[in-house]
Amino acid sequence: MHGEFAMQRYENISDEELISRLRDGEEDIIDYIIEKYKGLVKQKAKSMYLLGADHDDLLQEGMIGLYKAVRDYDFGRKRHGIPLRD
Repeated sequence: MHGEFAMQRYENISDEELISRLRDGEEDIIDYIIEKYKGLVKQKAKSMYLLGADHDDLLQEGMIGLYKAVRDYDFGRKRHGIPLRD
């Protein structure tokens, strides 16, 4: 499931619930979460500088970080949303 339909299908569900459902086998949720936070990752990448790297490298590193944040999310810790570092 891709595109606008997936965005609408999941937009009123908390990140915690989405991750729980992802871990239960709803694999298309990862695409939704990546799309949901892509703008934030781009914004953070624009404000950073890495010696020898260009903007695309930073963006790719940010997307990998987002994926890892979803993968490693710990329900036992009290926080709101997916833990993206500033």
